[in-house]
Amino acid sequence: MENSKPAIFLTDYASYNNGTQFEFGHWVDLTKFENAKELGIYISKHFEQCDKESPLDPFGSKREETMITDFEGFPEEFYSESGCDFEKIFKYMKIDFENKTVSEKISLWNEFCSENKNSSGTIYDFEDTFFERFFSNRPMECARAAAFGSLNWGDDYIKFDECENLVSADDPLLFMDESELLKWLLEK
Repeated sequence: MENSKPAIFLTDYASYNNGTQFEFGHWVDLTKFENAKELGIYISKHFEQCDKESPLDPFGSKREETMITDFEGFPEEFYSESGCDFEKIFKYMKIDFENKTVSEKISLWNEFCSENKNSSGTIYDFEDTFFERFFSNRPMECARAAAFGSLNWGDDYIKFDECENLVSADDPLLFMDESELLKWLLEK
């Protein structure tokens, strides 16, 4: 996902079925709203205006079924054509995960791992203090963990895998399950 503002392409099923989804649909920048309730009010007013401009039929049927045909700036798991989980999207926006620094993301990930008792997920800086902390006076254990792991001595980050071997990466996000982290952050 690119760093774009959270937005949806809003239309309705009736307009879509009539072939007028682009006439009555448009991109909505979600950062213009404080919460899901405010967005819901906007959607209702938009549909009322569309009904005034172009009634669906002579009997006065109302546009009421929201259709989201595209999205950007938030995780795909929050998207649904028939109505996104706007509560989660607005929580996600408050977390502002995409704009956090690498260090902040690592800190959140390590807190997640600690709370979920997942010590093999914890990410460390790949530096001498890591080896002093975990392998002081235990060179054979260090050699075993390195030999059976996957190390690149030029990487910046290191962690233990599930078998207590060492793995490294230049990008710590490779060690994170962003979906699980976001789910945990949204529950907090």
